[in-house]
Amino acid sequence: MKRIPQLDGLRAIALMCVMAFHFVPAFEHVAALGSMGVRLFFVLSGFLITQILMASRDQALGASLQSFYLRRSLRIFPVFYTVLALAWLLNIGPVRQTFTWHISYLTNAYLFHRNDWHGSISHLWSLAVEQQFYVLWPFLVFTVPGRWRTMVVVLAMCAAPLSRWVIGGPMTSVLPTSCLDSLGAGALLAMPATASRARRVGAITGIPVLVAAWWFGPLVQNAVAAEILIDVGVSLTAMWIVGTAATTHGWTLLAMRPMQWLGTISYGAYLIHGFAPYLAGRYVAGFTGMMWPLRTAILVASTLAAAQASWVFLETPFLAMKDRVSPRRPLQRPRAA
Repeated sequence: MKRIPQLDGLRAIALMCVMAFHFVPAFEHVAALGSMGVRLFFVLSGFLITQILMASRDQALGASLQSFYLRRSLRIFPVFYTVLALAWLLNIGPVRQTFTWHISYLTNAYLFHRNDWHGSISHLWSLAVEQQFYVLWPFLVFTVPGRWRTMVVVLAMCAAPLSRWVIGGPMTSVLPTSCLDSLGAGALLAMPATASRARRVGAITGIPVLVAAWWFGPLVQNAVAAEILIDVGVSLTAMWIVGTAATTHGWTLLAMRPMQWLGTISYGAYLIHGFAPYLAGRYVAGFTGMMWPLRTAILVASTLAAAQASWVFLETPFLAMKDRVSPRRPLQRPRAA
């Protein structure tokens, strides 16, 4: 499927939001910044994965599923398990104590059970959510009739804030049900019957919901309720931005070479960045006593250098294997139903 440069630029923005949240002390308490980055990643995933699935629905179900899962595995597993194995070998806490949770993509279940974040492995929760989405969503796309598919996605989006409200607690956001508004927003953009309407809804409602969340959030006594408003607002705004970027040319900033490069290595960078502070604190002399701009520069540079190495020496060779082990014939424009 043809790569859309603007979406690589949006991946870069999502990565920058997450890295700024984790690497810049001034942003440590601006939780919405980290949430914005992760939610934008989710909307992009929902859009791209659904687009691939919608375009291959005319193939046999078994062949479509086999091709999809094999190609996803070659894209995701090599770098994920390599980084995880290195973290285990280097004994970056608490990887060894919680290793089985991560290799089975259940980090989010572990954090929810623990009811708190846990050091270097905390960021892996979003990768667990995406993998759980990859497992279930293809079956819905291929088996739910077209006339019901939109309703299923909309109901799933409505279930996300309801899930957070009913279950409650500070870690409810890591559950897959709590992320369906973002993933579903991307899915709506990939379905021709709903794409333009989804963009309009996002444009009309996204920013007002975010403004309301930030304006009235401090007045709301229930922290979960305030977070729900922010997550819904971010999801709707990202639905508008992703939908517009995917259909509009001329977004010069997103198409610039540095943004394209950052978007290309964003998966490896996101995976690696959570471990960078622990490695820097162990191997860089005087790291903890440095002024924060220097610490941030070291973390960003080391993360991006490692991600570039991962892209060149690990990810690219496996990506080249995809068409050899599972050829994909040219995809036609997705059908409307």
